[in-house]
Amino acid sequence: MRELVGRVVSDRVREYFSESPVGITPQPVIHPPAEAEALAALERRSAQPLEAGYREFLLLTDGMEGFSVVLLGCHDWEPGGAGEAAEEFRRAVVESGTPEDVGIPPGTPLFPVAVNLDRSQGIFLIDTAGLAKERFWWTGEGDSLFFSGFADILGYLIDVDSCDPRETLD
Repeated sequence: MRELVGRVVSDRVREYFSESPVGITPQPVIHPPAEAEALAALERRSAQPLEAGYREFLLLTDGMEGFSVVLLGCHDWEPGGAGEAAEEFRRAVVESGTPEDVGIPPGTPLFPVAVNLDRSQGIFLIDTAGLAKERFWWTGEGDSLFFSGFADILGYLIDVDSCDPRETLD
């Protein structure tokens, strides 16, 4: 995980400084690691076990900014944090019926772990109670991609050809 996070950050920093003029896109940001108590609170909030890779990510950096999506950390769920935008996106997705359209069983917990700035894309931690091996769903703007682990998402951010995510759970 440490290597993946390092690659994602170094790729994004390289892109940031290659822009002309520098600073057109948001500046890449990593945060100090999450504390054990914050991870426990996040797991309670999500109403499901945190996927091992996501937990490891949060122990390295409590979220990352400056990418196509904000990768949320524990601190983002404080009042006024990016978790509010992510929760707004989650409500819109659930109300649209999209989860069932792509094969997510009704009642499956959807917990946002990422959201873009205009709240049109997000990534959810999902727990299908063993019905599917995938634990993450990236959706929005007509996309639907399922990933087994958080490491797959980071790999996809580095290179979209790094894995072949499913578009539905059916």
